[in-house]
Amino acid sequence: MTSADTGGFAAAREGLKAISGRTQWINQQVGAGKLSLDPDAADEAAKRCEEEAKALSDLLKHTQALGTVKGLGDYPDGKQLAKRFEDKATHNDAGVIKLLRDMQEELKKQAEAFRGAAKDYRATDEQNADDLRRGIQ
Repeated sequence: MTSADTGGFAAAREGLKAISGRTQWINQQVGAGKLSLDPDAADEAAKRCEEEAKALSDLLKHTQALGTVKGLGDYPDGKQLAKRFEDKATHNDAGVIKLLRDMQEELKKQAEAFRGAAKDYRATDEQNADDLRRGIQ
């Protein structure tokens, strides 16, 4: 187990999995024609996802500094502590930077899912309007 695994990131990874599950559910419901969202509400939800992804970009700028911790000295304890900060920030599988980037990607996917729901709603609405104009119900 790396120091990145013990830093409370396991719970954050579980939260990310839950969000990913919600995104998949939205996409499945849209694909099956079972999700009906007001286009304005869906667009607002997509916009909110994109705002959160941008906020994570700002946070990423600050977390990248953890990978270059200085000032802890040349003693073994200082080097070890600096390495732990670096691992928590930059570890390929368990670091906070990867976790934040994964979350950004998931938020972008969720925004696309909401936009897909809005598009599907609009297409259904247009089809219904066309059917009514032709006298079909």
